[in-house]
Amino acid sequence: MLARDRSAVTRVLVDTSVLVKWFHSEGEAELSEARAVRTAHQSGEVRAHILDLGLYELGNVLVRALAWPPDHVAAQLADLLVVCGNPLAVTPDWLRDAATLAARHRLSFYDAAWAAAARGLGLPLVSADRQLLGAHLAESPTHLVQRLRLPCPRRLP
Repeated sequence: MLARDRSAVTRVLVDTSVLVKWFHSEGEAELSEARAVRTAHQSGEVRAHILDLGLYELGNVLVRALAWPPDHVAAQLADLLVVCGNPLAVTPDWLRDAATLAARHRLSFYDAAWAAAARGLGLPLVSADRQLLGAHLAESPTHLVQRLRLPCPRRLP
């Protein structure tokens, strides 16, 4: 059996709006597509990167919005690190670009930081955030799944 050509792996930056769908189902749009990205990452077809910012936002969503118990939140964040590896930290150049993007597109600095990081890394940003998508700074999980022709079940249990 031939070894897979590692250069053929598509690398992406996945923001928190997609990461939350990896662990939470209720009321989530594009759930099948977001999980298809996770499955493709786990199989080695896609390499999903995350920012350290994502850990804080995901933890915040799980604690505050979803009222998960602290031990479940900690376990979920630990699982995310196992799945995606060490998160990336923003750089000074990305922060400068984030300020520009935030002003130009009327984004929160936080959202602009994700877009700036993706630009700095030369990777597509996968997001379900309407403002990032509207500014053409990200692609949706649905678009990524279609573009890469990833298997995606229609309905999840």
